[in-house]
Amino acid sequence: MNERLPALAFTEHAQRWAAAGHHLVPARGVPMVPMPPHVVAAASEAAAQVFPRESRGSLPLREAIASTLSVHHGMAVDPDRELLITHGAQHGTSVALRALVAPGAEVVIPAPTYFFDGMVRMAGLTPRYVPTDAAAGWALDVDAVEKAITARTRAVIICNPNNPTGAVPTRRELSDLLDLAAKHGLYVFSDESYERYVHEGPGYVPQRSVRPTGDHLVTVTSLSKNYAFTSWRIGYVHATTRTLDAIHRAFEWDAINVGDVPQAAAHAAITGPQDWLDVEFATMRERRDILQAGVEAAGFTAVRPAAGIFTFVDFTATGVRGDDLEDTLLQAGVCGLVGNGFQGPATHARLLYGAAAENVRQLGARLGELAQRRAR
Repeated sequence: MNERLPALAFTEHAQRWAAAGHHLVPARGVPMVPMPPHVVAAASEAAAQVFPRESRGSLPLREAIASTLSVHHGMAVDPDRELLITHGAQHGTSVALRALVAPGAEVVIPAPTYFFDGMVRMAGLTPRYVPTDAAAGWALDVDAVEKAITARTRAVIICNPNNPTGAVPTRRELSDLLDLAAKHGLYVFSDESYERYVHEGPGYVPQRSVRPTGDHLVTVTSLSKNYAFTSWRIGYVHATTRTLDAIHRAFEWDAINVGDVPQAAAHAAITGPQDWLDVEFATMRERRDILQAGVEAAGFTAVRPAAGIFTFVDFTATGVRGDDLEDTLLQAGVCGLVGNGFQGPATHARLLYGAAAENVRQLGARLGELAQRRAR
């Protein structure tokens, strides 16, 4: 039987601490922004309509996604045959794994990484985690991936940009990985949900912009991150026609189709004004730097994340790890999901800087107080 999804189990654990009277500094991992009038109006209008069932998803929504991929990344995408609307990126990954990889196979996954473990195991597959190194900036290590490949390996899963480290694979790293996958006949599943969260460097590179025609490449994305759409559960899968047809057949047995009202809202969010999100994305780098400064002032270390809304902090100096580290942080009022939840080092924890700048500064101050108490 699978364990609980670490982020959800931790949220409930933190809520119990708060209910017991502990003041936890507010933080979040996705924008929590009320829907603007044009999105609310689209949902309201859709709620009064009856839609023909379209199991691949609303064609206007798929056309809007294809247009966005063309404008921002120069990718030519057939909205009718290469996109499938899902209930978020996690749902898309789970369905795609079960559709394309036969039970009993192994999947290589660079770590720390997002919570792929449960969906891999539920597909009857065995994950083989390949550690990345903080000293190398948590960079994608293609040589280590190659060494982990066995006769049973059928796929690689990456998180681009990475959650929890904030590392962003370069075009060269992605190209080398895709060459390696092609050499061994492996699928590459890429969760690319943090596209709009890149703060610096060469930037996010979609894997399908590197290999536009590869049948073994599957990209999944969530609107929760890029459009504050957590409450609506909308995402999509992007793959070639041949690959997507197989995923679509599995999807129909899994969910039949995604609700029409949230799809109408998603279409409005993508095609309408973006000013309601501008403040969130325009200030993320500033909030990252505030938290990074607080981490360093407290005497802890973390690789400065190039993307995301989180910092993966090394708390070795506290002398505690795993669940004990989690509770030590909560005692200090800091919500930090420990590294073993991400198949990474239990001495680390992911801290979120998705909050008001004042709260992010308070996080840094709490870390300083924690360090002083541990030094006594």
